Amino acid sequence: MTGAVPGEDHLDKATARARARAALETRHPGQSFGLGCLKNVETPLPAQVFCAATPDRRLTVKVFARDLAEKARAQAARQRELAAALPGQVADWLFFDETALVLGMSYVDGPSLAALWPHLDAARAGQRLEEAGRWLAAFHGLTRVAHPFRPKGQIAWLNRLLEQHADGRRQIPQIAQFRGEVETLEAMFRAVRGKPAQRAVTHRDLHLSNLMVTERGLVGLDFENDKPDEPLRDLVVLLIDALARHGKAADPVPAAEALRRGYGPTGTDPQALLFLQRLFALGVWAATPSEPSLHQTARYLAARRIVEAATPLFR
Repeated sequence: MTGAVPGEDHLDKATARARARAALETRHPGQSFGLGCLKNVETPLPAQVFCAATPDRRLTVKVFARDLAEKARAQAARQRELAAALPGQVADWLFFDETALVLGMSYVDGPSLAALWPHLDAARAGQRLEEAGRWLAAFHGLTRVAHPFRPKGQIAWLNRLLEQHADGRRQIPQIAQFRGEVETLEAMFRAVRGKPAQRAVTHRDLHLSNLMVTERGLVGLDFENDKPDEPLRDLVVLLIDALARHGKAADPVPAAEALRRGYGPTGTDPQALLFLQRLFALGVWAATPSEPSLHQTARYLAARRIVEAATPLFR
């Protein structure tokens, strides 16, 4: 980490604990909460998350760095909205302390799907992905509307990525192959423009760590985005994360089929689906750093497998 100053764009555990205690004292005067950190790292982070516990209650508090006040407000507002719209599928909103930048939510009692993933056989992993598809369909269903597909902005975004590589702001691995895939999507432009498609407010950071497994079903975490987008973004990014956690370049078809069973019809034309699954996989490809971790390498390989798919993985 470079240039991160605790309390500005990052904060350490001690600072976060002090602010969490202040916010809890305001709402529960006289009660003493134990604070167990839910992110097991020692370095300062943009936000620290704790389980706040007394002998008769537990809740989750998320403490944001000072420079992330706008992000904190956005997450708090979105959490409150979704908790009302998807009861039992999203943690309950309890409070937001504007001064301390502390968001209070109900405690979700269960492991993340990411934590369970290494212990699941293929059949059980498929069942969990089907559950994830159902959760995502309910989430998108709050805002999903039909619209004619407009790929102009998507193509422009890909060309901006290429420009960033050319001027050194980004280092895209295997750039010649990446450029060829962009040209393939550009050639599809006329065929997919105006085709039936869907838009919805998406999660935009959906991975297995943001889906908690409880006795009543999956509970989603970490909401901020409130802008409409192509719903396939969440499906593709979640698929890439699931494939990457297998630790090898797994076949995307079985995992995609499991997500598809849970999610149901996308309402999008097959050619537009093919365009979009390649587009969002190219976004993950382009985000791969020049010195990737093992997981980042696995995500890159999974994205390549999806880009190479000749047919739509969803319907």
